[in-house]
Order: sequence, then C-alpha cells, then structure tokens
Amino acid sequence: MKKLLLIILISGLLLSCTRHTGQMVISEQNQANTVIVVGGQADSLLLAVTRELQNKIFQISGAKPAIVHRPQPGRQQIIIGKEMIRNKTMLEKINRLKVRDAFLIKSSGKNVYLAGKNDKADVYAIYTFMKKALGCRMFYFSDYYIPRKKEIVVPEIDKIYTPAFDLRKYFKTRPNTIAYMQWHKLNDLDDWGLFVHTFNKLVPPEKYFSKHPEYFALVGGRRLMDGQLCLSNPEVIKVLEENLRKAMEAHPDKKYWSVSQNDCYNYCQCENCKKLYKKYGSVSGAYIQMANELAKKFPDKVISTLAYQFTRSAPKNIKPLPNVNVMLCSIECDRSKPLADNPADKGFVKDLDDWTRLTHNIFIWDYVVQFKNYLTPFPNLQVLQPNLQLFRRKGIRMAFQQGSDQVWSDLAELKQYLIANLLWNPDVNVDSLIADFMPKYYGPAAKYINAYRITCQNALLDHPGQRLDIYGFPLDYTQSFLTENLLHRYRNLMDSAELAVKNDSVFLTRVQRARLPVDFAYLDIALNGNFKTISFIRQTDSGKMIKKNMLDYLNRFVRLSEKTGAAIINERRFTTEAYKRYALTKLHRMVQKNLLKEARVKLLTRPSALYPAGGVRALYDGKLGDMDFHHNWLGFQGNDMVVDIDFKKPVSFSNVDMNFLKAVNSWVFLPEKVIVEVSGNGKTYKKISVMNGDNSDHGYLVKSVPFNLHFSPVKARYVRVKALSMKQCPKWHRGYGNPSWIFIDELIVN
Repeated sequence: MKKLLLIILISGLLLSCTRHTGQMVISEQNQANTVIVVGGQADSLLLAVTRELQNKIFQISGAKPAIVHRPQPGRQQIIIGKEMIRNKTMLEKINRLKVRDAFLIKSSGKNVYLAGKNDKADVYAIYTFMKKALGCRMFYFSDYYIPRKKEIVVPEIDKIYTPAFDLRKYFKTRPNTIAYMQWHKLNDLDDWGLFVHTFNKLVPPEKYFSKHPEYFALVGGRRLMDGQLCLSNPEVIKVLEENLRKAMEAHPDKKYWSVSQNDCYNYCQCENCKKLYKKYGSVSGAYIQMANELAKKFPDKVISTLAYQFTRSAPKNIKPLPNVNVMLCSIECDRSKPLADNPADKGFVKDLDDWTRLTHNIFIWDYVVQFKNYLTPFPNLQVLQPNLQLFRRKGIRMAFQQGSDQVWSDLAELKQYLIANLLWNPDVNVDSLIADFMPKYYGPAAKYINAYRITCQNALLDHPGQRLDIYGFPLDYTQSFLTENLLHRYRNLMDSAELAVKNDSVFLTRVQRARLPVDFAYLDIALNGNFKTISFIRQTDSGKMIKKNMLDYLNRFVRLSEKTGAAIINERRFTTEAYKRYALTKLHRMVQKNLLKEARVKLLTRPSALYPAGGVRALYDGKLGDMDFHHNWLGFQGNDMVVDIDFKKPVSFSNVDMNFLKAVNSWVFLPEKVIVEVSGNGKTYKKISVMNGDNSDHGYLVKSVPFNLHFSPVKARYVRVKALSMKQCPKWHRGYGNPSWIFIDELIVN
C-alpha cells in the first residue's frame, strides 16, 4: 500500500512537471513560487505598479509573491527594469530598442523579464504582462476583469512590443484616467506647455485690442476681438515671441508649445495678409511662416500650429522647420466609411498627402464621437482601424482621437477599449478584441448588446449614401440605422439585455448605460419625427393627448442617465433633465388647439430660401423644431418676421405662443421684440401685447426659447405678429456686420 501511494505521489509530481515544461508556475495552491524583483531606486510610479502586479496575482490565486530589490539567483523571478538584469544579451536587446516606449517581455529559464528603455516603458511591460499572461483586463476607468485560478502558469514568451505611434492620446477624462492610460499605454500631454487654440492666450484681446486693434484680424472692414491675429504684422510676431518666452520660462520642462488659431474662422483679410495667402497658395502658409519664425527663436522647443478648417490645406513655396509640428484635423470628414475609401473625404486624404510631402512632424487630430448628441447611436467602430492604419501608412507619429471628454457616449467603453489597443497596434484583431470584451463586460447580456451594435452598423453600411456626421441628430438617420422598425428592435434587444442581468447590479448598470442612446433616439424621434408607431401624441375625438407611457419612458430615461453617470447629452453640457424640460414644454405646445389652422396666413417678409421649412405653412403645420435649425425651423436672415392672419370672422383668443431658436455660434439670435397687433378691418392695427427678447446670454448652448404672450381675451378678425430681428450680428460677436438670423417653428393662437 505504501509503495502504491509513493508511486501515485511521484506520478503526480512528474505530471505537474511535464504539464508545465518550459513554463513558469507563479503560484499554485495559494502559495507563491516566484519573487518580483524591482530596483529600490525606481520611481514611485514603477514601484506602485509593481505592487499592483503583486496584488493582481493575489486576487487571481490567493498567493502573494514577495517584492525584493535585488535579483535572487536560483529562484523563480519576475525581473522588472533593465537595472535589475544581469544577462548581457538581454541588456543589449533592450538597448537596441529604437522607440522610446518599446519594451520586451521574455521568459528565460526561471526568469521572466519585463523591461524597456525607461521606467514608463517598464510600467507598460508590467500592464501588458498582466493582460497577456495573467488574463487581467481594464475595460473602462474603474471596470476591471480579474480571473480566478488555483494556479498561474506563464506561457513561454519572447516578444518585443513597439508602438505604431510615438504619441497615443484618447481624449476622455474620468477620475481613474491616469490608471487607464498607463494600463493601455496611452500618453498624457505633460510635454505640452500650451495646447491648441492659443492666439487669445498669447495675445489676449482684453489686454491688447483697445490700444492695438491692428494686431487682430481685419474682417468685413473692421478689426475683430475674437477672430484670428493679423500675422502679416511684424509686431504681432514680436508679441507672440515675448509672451511665449515668458510662458516657457515659467515651465522650462515643457517641450511642445502650440501657437495656433482660435476655434473660429475670421482670418485676417488685410492686404498684407492676402499677399501671404497668394504667395503660399493657401491661408495656412501665413501660419507656417509665423510658426517658422518662432521656431527659429526657440530651437530647443517644438512650435505646434493647426491645420484646421481654413488652414487644413498645405501651403506651397514654404516648408515647416524640423521643430514645427503641424496638427492636422479631420473635423469635416464623414465617419460612415474609412477615410481612404470614401469619395467624400478625398479632399482630406489629399491634404494629408500634401502635408506629409512637406513634413512628418504631424499630429493627427481625429474625431470619433457625435458632439451634438453624445447619447445617440453612432456606428463608427468599423472606421477606427482602417483610419489609424492610414495614418501609420502615411508616416504619422502622433495620433489623437477625440472622444466625449468627461462624459459618456454611445458604446464608449467598447470604443475606448478598441482605440486604446489600436493606437499601439493598428493591426490588432478587432473581432477578437470585441469577442473578448463583450462577455466579460456585459455578462449574459453581451449577445443582446452585440446584436444592437452589429444591427446598427450593418444598417448604416446598407445605406452607402448616409453621411455619419459628428454634428448629427437622430432625425438625420431615420432612413438608415434609425428607422421605425429598427428603433423597435433596438428597444426589444435592450429590454432583453436588462432582463438577462437583472440580478447582477454591476452588469445591470452597464447595460442600462448602454441602452441610453437607444432610449434617447426613440424619444427624440417620437418628439420631433413623423413615425406612426413612435410618437408622444395620440389623436382622440376631443383632440391631441400626450401618451402616459411615453412620459413614463422619458422619466425613466432621465433617471437611468443620472444613475449610470451619463446625464450629459452634448458638448455644451445640455443635461437629460434639461432635455426633459424642453420636451415637456414642446409637448404642451403640440397638444394645444391652434386657430391658425382655420385661418388665412400670409408672410409679409420673405423667409430665407436656405431654410424655408415649407414656407408660411411651417407656422401651423404642427411640426415643432428640435435643437437643430435644419429641422422644422423657418429662418429669416437679416430680416424681421411679419405675419398677417385673417380668421375670416372675428374670433376670441388670449394667447399667442411661439418658439425661437438661440444658436449664437451659428449667428442665430432671439428677436429683440415680439409684438402682437389686432385689427377689425385689416388696415389699421392696435398693439395688444409686447415681449422683449433677451440676447444677453452669449453662451453657445443651443436653446429653443418660448415666447408666450398672454393677455386678456380679445375678439378680432385680423392679427399681425411681428418678430423684430437685430438684423446684423452685434458688436461683441465675431460675425459683427453680417446678417443675423431668427428662426421660428410654430405660431399658436388660442
């Protein structure tokens, strides 16, 4: 019997050895077989991440390997950093790495080496080891996946990891951003002293404009405070140099300094600037000349400037100096198809080619989210990989993907995870990443969330004429991926997803956040669209009524958005609660009876042909405007709105209601005054009510502003409604001197 037990014991040991031949067993049976070696003088970040590795091993297996500060010959070791490596061949291999953030992971004998050329690369090596060897994941800012195992076996590995881009940045900040960036080998911008749109910072108009208006852009015959600078003026270059030098002296450790246009058009049209544009074949030539002049003054720094909107095309007869960085932006591009395959984006690809013929010191600024409506389905995942592959192929070394900043957007967790991986390696298998992500992040609901993603994406691809714009609205997509049938299907999928994880609070919260774009699109199209089965309004014999189930749905949407931390709708920080107030106000107007439907209505002033919205019928067609002047808004450019109404016989009324749009960034203002007049003969009119418009708010948040004029009941056949426009943009506005707009959606008299 004793011999049999001995044979079994020996067989078990031999089986264990052969099962893991050539592999390191870090831990088994809650016991650590390995020590972690890191230099005692390593920086605090590297030491902290080393402790995180120790903790992850403990979370996985219950074993906690010791951290030591010198190699332990004869023991199994995870050796971190080249300072701890005694193997000359290994050291030579690390020293030959050409890229700053490159590193290697190698198992050799009893050791695993995690090392790069510097401490940051060592950190990247540790996190990659946790992912590749330990099976850990960090899917979102605080969302970890940690497997549970009785033993941790490290497979044989010998690989050098080299990034495709020197700078890899995804613009989304949350409380745990730094940890996420480290885990996914993303860069911060700690090398940058100033970052984009810096003219107003370097030449602040409040300091210089009153005494030196000639420093600022001449547009429409006047100098603008909030336009661009006059770059043909040598004094402007001197002021830029002086203020830039002061900023550099305050932050001598910073290498990159953006000297770049403000976030608007309004570039200078003075004769000297025009000569520069002609000389260089592009407005951008004047900006490169400016950057070159500053780069000569600061040869040990990098001067960055934008190729953005009016400066996007490359100049001729001038090249950026080696220490001039060009930040090329794709803001105008369509996101439905890869840039290289999309005829609509051939202009951008040409600009990319033209710039790369001049320089490879290019920072690509790409956009991966819908800014007007974060909470809208935005199926652009299929373009992420080919676009980054295009940038790498063109020799771009700095890649920036702009997401939804501090707030959540459609499938943000998955999109961010894919981008983080693609920025390091654009050739990574995206399907494998998604297949790994979905079940670990959504649990049993994964198949439903994935079905929503695939269905939405395929519906877009089935409509090749559909543009996917970063400034779109749900109504823009009702003929492609937000059709009536698809919205019902998405909602059913999300209901099934919630049901599948109803007993798991973590998965449930993730699913409820993932469904918000479906809910928002459904609600917004019900509010602003024309679908038969998706509407807030029910027609009854007594008139229009608001459906209670839709109000409940709206309330639930707001509640879930707040619960899941996704209560911001757009880049102007329009909240879901504010959206609810807007919707309720609009619904109240939609169910009101409108005497205009039985009247003769005539416009005495001409609306713009650009936004006619059906002409005079737009005032009483029952279609109320949304937050976009393209939808159901009647526009007047540089003109008042004057409407004459003939009820055919005297009628009694006490209310005249209308909404006007405020969109300051698009030169859309509220009327200065709205006046209601009545007449018995249609010739002589008497004023009965006046309401002043308030244009003191200069903010860019788009608003639908009600003008509700209430008065004692009057009886009249004829009514005249005047909305008096300011006619031209005010002095404080960059469009000063140009025609301003007013937009009205519906005129209700009752």
